[in-house]
Amino acid sequence: MTIGLLVGRIQIGGFRLGVAAVLFVGLGLATIEPDIALPAIVFIMGLSLFVYTIGLEAGPDFFSSMRTTGLRLNALAIGMIVATMAVGVGLLKFLGIDAASGAGVFTGAMTNTPAMAAVVDTLTNMASTPEEVVAAESMPVVAYSLTYPLGVLGVILSVAVLSKVFRIDNDQEARDAGVAIQQLVTRRIEVTRRDLPTVTSLPHSLELDVIVSRIEHRGTLYIPEPGDTALVGDIISVVGTEEEVQRTEELIGEGLPGDPTHDDGLDFRRIFVSSPEMVGVPLAQLRSRLDGMLVTRVRRGDADIVATPDTVLQLGDRVRVVAEHDRLERATRLFGDSYKRISDFNLLPLLAGLALGVVVGMIPIPLPGGTALKLGNAGGPLLVALILGAKGRTGPIVWQVPYGANLALRQFGITVFLAGIGTTAGAGFGKALQYPASLTIIGTGAVLTFLVSLLTLIVGHKLMKIPFGQVSGMIAGMQTHPAVLSYVSDQTKNELPSMGYTTVYPLSMVTKIICAQVLLFLLL
Repeated sequence: MTIGLLVGRIQIGGFRLGVAAVLFVGLGLATIEPDIALPAIVFIMGLSLFVYTIGLEAGPDFFSSMRTTGLRLNALAIGMIVATMAVGVGLLKFLGIDAASGAGVFTGAMTNTPAMAAVVDTLTNMASTPEEVVAAESMPVVAYSLTYPLGVLGVILSVAVLSKVFRIDNDQEARDAGVAIQQLVTRRIEVTRRDLPTVTSLPHSLELDVIVSRIEHRGTLYIPEPGDTALVGDIISVVGTEEEVQRTEELIGEGLPGDPTHDDGLDFRRIFVSSPEMVGVPLAQLRSRLDGMLVTRVRRGDADIVATPDTVLQLGDRVRVVAEHDRLERATRLFGDSYKRISDFNLLPLLAGLALGVVVGMIPIPLPGGTALKLGNAGGPLLVALILGAKGRTGPIVWQVPYGANLALRQFGITVFLAGIGTTAGAGFGKALQYPASLTIIGTGAVLTFLVSLLTLIVGHKLMKIPFGQVSGMIAGMQTHPAVLSYVSDQTKNELPSMGYTTVYPLSMVTKIICAQVLLFLLL
């Protein structure tokens, strides 16, 4: 793992593998010395931990996206997987590759172990002699081992090359998609418009991503309460990005000089959220506990977020609270403001959710033809994490993990998984190279990998106008391989890849398992 992480930091012509290098270092070392393979339980735990922490973070946005862009992304993903299967059937028949090996080529090119396992299970059930059973158990695995490495590397190369060809500006994409880290500003605006809605509903009514933090009426400064309306001549303090604040000024009044953060009577304080009682529910539900106080900003990681009534706080956030001087101490006690407490967060919900995900992944889902689908050690934890992440909390149980801890656990999980899968695949890769038709199988798998990668990137980005970073994450989800997601996230430095990955991962995995068996029967 250490060697892989060091190699991943090497940059050549603006390209570097990042943590994905751990996979290829493990693959190379295990090809030379097969006995260094890690125990399966170790990297399976790493995989489950990685996808679970990804799902927790993506959960709040996943279900809302499924009602909007999610349908388009999943339609594209399923269409591309089915198209790759159709091309694969024709190519494999043309090259004369047998059905068992052909199914292994497809599952390796799409880097999907559950699909390969389903193929082996189907072939074993069809076998009538001991010799056929041995062939059923070995031939798909050999082909899978040969095509798997390029199934990962091919996608990474496709993303790297097309990002240069298309001249992708990751920062601009993030800004256009609303996920960029932007500086928030505060501006005083004198109201000149007479038909304004209530202050709390003003952002929604005028489609503005801002919050009104103060109202000054005839020299009296106060925090807006539900039902308050700003009158002509009142001065309001508006918090948002420079662009949104400028739009607000154009819609309701005229900007005034002066820094509203230093008004007499009201003050502000940045407070660290370490109290479990204040997280997992919208700020609107905390209104009764925050009497005379207003949360105007939330800092999560490196991003500042405008606090709205629908904003849900997480452990580790930093909130900016505006209140009278004597109320700020009470706000500090409510939110906790303890770094020590947040570092000693409750592991029980994390482990319970992870265990539940593993159990869900083991549940067989019957499919036509007598086979069964299992979500596995990645799909199960991801599905559970998306649900729990969206829910936030159940009674006193907080499912979310502090932001910093989430990133650390995610990085640890992916590193362990890549080291394990690299050493495991490497051990079989060396033996598989001795297979007579190995070069044909490797070449066929590479064609399928590059086909699905390049076609998805071109159609998704150029025709469907989906951000390149999101399409790249979508391919990682279609391949159901975290190494690709890790590489893309390292290049973009934003959340677009994770959004694409989590949106298409569940349906992509199911689609590939079904397509692998359809391909098998079409080749028989």
